[in-house]
Amino acid sequence: MFRTIIRWIRIADSEDEFPLGKITVRYAAGRKLCLAKTQEGLFAIEEKCPHNGFSLAMGWCTEDGKAIVCPLHRYVFEFSTGRARSGTGAARVFPVEVRGDGVFLGVEEHEWGLGF
Repeated sequence: MFRTIIRWIRIADSEDEFPLGKITVRYAAGRKLCLAKTQEGLFAIEEKCPHNGFSLAMGWCTEDGKAIVCPLHRYVFEFSTGRARSGTGAARVFPVEVRGDGVFLGVEEHEWGLGF
């Protein structure tokens, strides 16, 4: 049997390390991620555009602060869902938790075992 668990990885000491409305790049669990602090919280999205693999880290936040713009073709991906605002496709998003002892990124892992 397999089960999916969330492994939480500490990526920052405080959410103050993330300026409001700006993209910050972090590496965690072998992945390059774009993090953005918005009025609605802190979000993490994969760094590669799912449309053409271009770096979203070179992009910017939308005026409403709810999405990231790919600088190559101007595709816009929602931070909360990863979905493109137009067209098809979605960027992978990761859960983020701000705790008293830091900022943590959730990464799905699969475990195999008997009798879960």
